[in-house]
Amino acid sequence: MITSVELRIIVVLVLPASESMPLAGWVQSPGHPRGYDPDSSLNWTECAPAGLKTTLTLTHLDLEEAYDCENDFLKIYADGEVLFKLCGRKSTKELQTSINPFLHSSSGGCLFLSFLADYSNPVRHTGFRGFYTIQDVDECKDPENECTQRCNNYIGGYRCFCRPGYFLDPDQHTCRVNCNEDHTDSQEGVLMSPDWPGSSPENLVCSYTLSAKEGLQYEITFTGQFDVEMAANGQCKDSLTIKTLSGDETYCGNKRPPSPFISRSQHVEITFRTDDEGTNNGFRLRYKTIEMTCPGTVTENSRLIPNKSEYNQGSEIAVQCDEGHILNVKREYRSTCKTNGQWSLVIKCEPVDCGNPNLPDVTELTVEDPLTTYQKQITLKCTSEYYQMTGKGIFTCDASGNWVSESGQKLSEDLRRPMCEPVCGMNTEITVGGRVFGGKPATRGQIPWQLLHRSNPRGGAVLISDYWALTAAHVVDGFEDTTMIWLGGMVDAQDQNTVTMETKKIIIHPDFIKVGKNLEPDSFDNDIALIKMSARVPLGPNLRPVCLPNETIVEGLQGTVSGFGAWEKNTRSKRLLYGDVKIHPLHTCDSLGKTVTDNMICAGDDTGVDSCKGDSGGPFFYPRLKQNSADKPYRLLGLVSWGPSECGNKRFKGFYTKVHNYIDWIKETIAQN
Repeated sequence: MITSVELRIIVVLVLPASESMPLAGWVQSPGHPRGYDPDSSLNWTECAPAGLKTTLTLTHLDLEEAYDCENDFLKIYADGEVLFKLCGRKSTKELQTSINPFLHSSSGGCLFLSFLADYSNPVRHTGFRGFYTIQDVDECKDPENECTQRCNNYIGGYRCFCRPGYFLDPDQHTCRVNCNEDHTDSQEGVLMSPDWPGSSPENLVCSYTLSAKEGLQYEITFTGQFDVEMAANGQCKDSLTIKTLSGDETYCGNKRPPSPFISRSQHVEITFRTDDEGTNNGFRLRYKTIEMTCPGTVTENSRLIPNKSEYNQGSEIAVQCDEGHILNVKREYRSTCKTNGQWSLVIKCEPVDCGNPNLPDVTELTVEDPLTTYQKQITLKCTSEYYQMTGKGIFTCDASGNWVSESGQKLSEDLRRPMCEPVCGMNTEITVGGRVFGGKPATRGQIPWQLLHRSNPRGGAVLISDYWALTAAHVVDGFEDTTMIWLGGMVDAQDQNTVTMETKKIIIHPDFIKVGKNLEPDSFDNDIALIKMSARVPLGPNLRPVCLPNETIVEGLQGTVSGFGAWEKNTRSKRLLYGDVKIHPLHTCDSLGKTVTDNMICAGDDTGVDSCKGDSGGPFFYPRLKQNSADKPYRLLGLVSWGPSECGNKRFKGFYTKVHNYIDWIKETIAQN
C-alpha cells in the first residue's frame, strides 16, 4: 500500500533528468524494519547537479533514546554543515513539521547521513527510513537572481525576460528601454525621458545624439518639470549628462539646469541614466541650432583685446597674459575665431616661476620642495636654536619672478640686516658669585661671549655677533695690519679644545689717540675697537654673543666683569675668572693723572674686586651673573680699559669704555664692512 506521503514523492519522479543519475530512492538503517543490531553503522551521500537539489523525507524514526543522543544517533548534513542529530522515537507528524522541511541541499549540493549504534541495545529499535529525491531549484523565488523584471524557471536553471517595450541587456539580467535617438542635421526639436511626464523606467541608458553642420552650434533650453533622482548626500542616483567638445556637464535633483545651454560645438551627446529604483519623472528640453561663436576666453590667466563675452566667426583678437603669467615665446599673440567655434591659435599662459630661492646664511625653508610659482609663498626659519628670525620670514613669488617680503624687500638682494640674528645675552649655566682679581673661576658656558688673545698682547674681547667682536683699542693698537688669532668657547686658557677665530679686519675708533705698541697714552678716551672675523663664528652652548646696551648707565648699578688677566699676587690666571663690581660717579674715582671723560665708566668694589692686567678688552656686563632670566638677557656695559698698576687696591677703581656711547658707530661700521 502506498501512503499519501509516498504518492506525493512519486509524482516528482516524472520530471526529466540525466539518465545516468537516479532521481529518487530509499535510504534506511541496517535491518529495517526488523531492527538494527548493536555496533551497526551506515554512511550515505547523494549529490545533485547544478540547478538541482537533493531533498530527503524521513518516514520513520525509532532509535535508542539518550542524553545528547550519545548512544545511537542519526546525523544529517547538508553541504558539509550539520542539520540534525536525531535519536529516540518521532511520529510522522513530528517529522513532517519539524524535521523534513529542512532536509535539502543547496543547488548542486549534497546530503550526507551518518548512522551509528553503540555496543548494546537492551530494547530492540526498528531504526529509520527516508525517501530522497533530486528536485529542481526554483531560482525565480530567489530575490538575488538579479532579474530586473520577469523570471522563467526551468529544470536546472532559470532565464530572465522583459516586459513589452524593453530589451534584455547583454548581461542577461537587466531589462532596458530602447531609447537611443539620432538627431543628426536636425535644426530644432524636443527631447524627453521615456514616459515623461510619467515616472521614468528603471535601468535606463538613453543616448540622444545632436549633430549640426559646421558653423552651427546648439542652444538647449530645459522646459517643464525636471525631476532626476538625487541621493540624500547630493550624489546623483539618476543622471542627465550633456557632453560636448569642451567637456561634460552632469545634472540631477529637481532644480532645472541653467538655460539656455550653449554647446559651443556642432556635436552634442546627451545621456540619461536611471538605476533600478525610484519613481522620478525625468526631463524635457528643446534644442535649436544657432550660428557658432567663440568663447570670451582663449586660455586661462589671459585677457583679450578687444574684450567681449563671445566672438563671431572670423573675429581676430590679441591675447595677453595676466600679471604673473608669461608665454614661452612672446608677450602676446593673435588668434582668430574659426567656424567650428575654436580659436585658431591657443598658447597657454604659464605662471611665473620664482624657482627655489638662494637662501641667506643660517636660514632654511620650513617645508621641503615648496610650490614656487606666482603668488605662492615660502616661509624661512633659522637653522639653529642659537639664531632668531628678525621678521616673519614669509616671502611671496611676485610677477617679476622675485621672492618678496610683506614690506617689499627682495630675497635675492643683499639684505642690510640679516634675516637670522644670533640670540644674544644668554648663557647655559647656573652661576654663583665670584671675583676676577682673587675670585672664583667660571664654568663652561657661563660667560660664552668671552674671547681671549692668548699670545702677546694678552687681552680679552667680547663677541657681539657671529662675525664681530669688541675689544679695547689699546689691545689691538698697532696690530691693524696683522692677523690675530682669538679663542673662544673655553674657560681654561691652556685648553686645546677651543674655537679658533682669525681676524679679517681690525677697526679702531677714529678718535682714539694711537701711541704705538707697548706705549701708554695720556688718555684712554674712545678706547674701543671692532674686530671682524674671517669666517662665521660657529655658535653653540659655550660660544654665544652678548647683547649691546639699550639704556643709559645708572650710577650704583652692579654688573659682572670677567677675564683671563692677573689675579692674586698679579699671577696670570689660567682660568676665566669673574666678579661683581658697582658703578661709581666719575668724580669720586682717582684718575691717577689721566684724563677722564664721559666715555668712561668707573667701577669697583670696596672689598678689592677689580679687573687687572690681561683683562683689557674683556666684558663688563649686567645684570650680575645668576640674576638674569630668559626674558632679560645679559647686556654689555663696558670694556676693560685701564686702572691702577696695583690691582685690587681698595683706594682705586677700574675704568671701562662706556659702550652705550658708541652704539651708532658700532652699527654704522658693521653695516659698511
